[in-house]
Amino acid sequence: MRRVHALAAACAAALPATLLAGCSNRPNDLDTYYADPTTESAAAAPVTTPPPAPTPTTPPGPTPAEAVTAAYLTARDLTEENVTPVEAPTASVAITLPDCAINLGARADAGGKTSWRYSKGSTLRQVVVHTPTEAEATEVLDAARAALDCTSFTVRGTRYLIDEGPKLATVPGADSQLTWCASGTARVSCTVVLSQGRLLTAVTVEAGTAKAARDAITRLAPVAAEALSRDPT
Repeated sequence: MRRVHALAAACAAALPATLLAGCSNRPNDLDTYYADPTTESAAAAPVTTPPPAPTPTTPPGPTPAEAVTAAYLTARDLTEENVTPVEAPTASVAITLPDCAINLGARADAGGKTSWRYSKGSTLRQVVVHTPTEAEATEVLDAARAALDCTSFTVRGTRYLIDEGPKLATVPGADSQLTWCASGTARVSCTVVLSQGRLLTAVTVEAGTAKAARDAITRLAPVAAEALSRDPT
């Protein structure tokens, strides 16, 4: 027995000190020495969240006031009429025509009026209104048609008689249309009312003769309808 202990002691003495030091105080655990490097890398990798996809947005449409402004007749529109501006466009929804007290602003959420003068003294007036819905624009025009049953009206002591006015063909671009004339002792006015979508415009020409007023409205009706189609942007 002493020979075995002596042999073990002799072997221990023959091992290098560095090897004994390196093995001292280490648990006999192969997992510690041969850990999977892939597992370590995966555990250390940061977790990233992709940014949310952008939400598509619809650009806001024109406001009612902007739509009204775009529908006004311009100097370019009226080149052939030889007119000069008298009243710049004025915003208002209180728009009532003298003809049978037709209230074009009854359903309006925006509106306005403007006027021009011909070189020979005739007057051109335009009003534009915007309604919250297309149905309301049509209702306003239908109400105007019904109001014309008054057959006559008086302005500043002068009595005017209503007649059908020029028989216009269907105006391109207009959803509905209405035309009439009002004849007094010295002046005649003719009016065309057009609706398109939520917009409605009325153009009136007051002249010294029925022919001048009727001819002007016949020329202006398609021009006014095209202005209703103008892009406010």
